[in-house]
Amino acid sequence: MNRVTDQGIWIESDVPLATTADWPVPLRLLRAVSEREPANLGHVSPLLASNVETIRDIYVAWTGLSQITLAFEVAPAAAPCSGVSLFFSGGVDSYYSLIKHRDEIESLVFVHGFEIPLADLETFASAQAQVREAAGLFGKRLIVVRTNMRWERPNDPPLTNLSWEWPHSPCGWFMGHGAGMATVAHALAPNHGKMYIASSHSYADLHPWGSHPLLDPLWSSEAVQIVHDGGETRVEKLRVLAQYPEALKRLRVCHRSYGSENCGLCEKCLRTMLGLLAVGVDRCAAFPDTLTPELVRQPKLNGDSILHWRELLRASLPPAYHAAVKSAINSYDKGLPPRSGKLKRAINRWRFALLHALSALMSPITRS
Repeated sequence: MNRVTDQGIWIESDVPLATTADWPVPLRLLRAVSEREPANLGHVSPLLASNVETIRDIYVAWTGLSQITLAFEVAPAAAPCSGVSLFFSGGVDSYYSLIKHRDEIESLVFVHGFEIPLADLETFASAQAQVREAAGLFGKRLIVVRTNMRWERPNDPPLTNLSWEWPHSPCGWFMGHGAGMATVAHALAPNHGKMYIASSHSYADLHPWGSHPLLDPLWSSEAVQIVHDGGETRVEKLRVLAQYPEALKRLRVCHRSYGSENCGLCEKCLRTMLGLLAVGVDRCAAFPDTLTPELVRQPKLNGDSILHWRELLRASLPPAYHAAVKSAINSYDKGLPPRSGKLKRAINRWRFALLHALSALMSPITRS
């Protein structure tokens, strides 16, 4: 097992890892922004050095944190190695990029320590087996990486990442995961000269986010070109995946299990099943037969997931499911608990509605 280490953060893999000092620069930069302290990034290749201050300025603009000074020494550029890789999780976005660039991509990179904590060996083994099947299906090499950059303590409990907390990012993992992927991409430099990062959002829904078409390419160096791939909507991507049944039945999207099986109940499972329904896939072997309009009304949406649910309103869903999606979005927009058909939840909805109404009535009095 090969390993590189910097300031307590390590990355390890069975494949060769970088010997240059470029690989820890993304994490060092993100840590400096988070801690609001001037930082020395060390040796940086010329292309990346020309972009680090722009990257800093983007983070500052997105987070409202204070400006900091970055020091670094420009190092000689390293020559790129041959090969093209793709970060691959087994989800809709990475499957779409794999299919789109299947003739170019040679390796799939699956990281233990991003979604799945290092302590959760059972979940990772299950997910890895499914990803390995996908690699074999498309004839690609699978590179497995382990890192403690998100969970630094080996005994962190599994699946605590639903809060998206991360000590090296001012706004959690959702703002820092692009820098994390760039770090791994550079650490794997002996294995490729180009790394694809599949997009999370369409061009119509761009907003501050750790992996972004504005940000990802700026992490590139002379040795590794980093490409943010795909501005299509999730439904458009599913329409392409629907043409590949063997890939479709291996989809791994669940927010609850993170293993090889999708629960069919969480928000991400539901929106994926709805997207499949919109492109003509009534049943997908990757999910249990759980989808009903009543269930679609129930998930609690957030500022990220709401973008995907609004997209579903523009898709060709059966009327009952269209109405259920609209109900879930309405609950989010009005700050109401989701509809569940349960008396307690219904009472809470009315209580929230009453509080909002009273607040609206009182606000002119308060301002006067």
